[in-house]
Amino acid sequence: MIVSPDETYTVADVAKILRKSSRQIQRYLDTGLLKGQRRRGPWQITAIALWKYQGIDQEMLDLWVTYCCRMAQRDA
Repeated sequence: MIVSPDETYTVADVAKILRKSSRQIQRYLDTGLLKGQRRRGPWQITAIALWKYQGIDQEMLDLWVTYCCRMAQRDA
């Protein structure tokens, strides 16, 4: 499935994706190992932040650009 780099996830979502506990994801956020934002509520982690943590950000961005270009050509 193609996901936009600015798609946001909750701590629970990321825990499920990474097969870690929510508490472990919270620790990653607290230490800066995983980047996220917290604005008057729960943490929000973008897909690009998750990809950077996984070390696959460039590959995923390349796939995203390719996907967008193909969609634009199809619509033209």
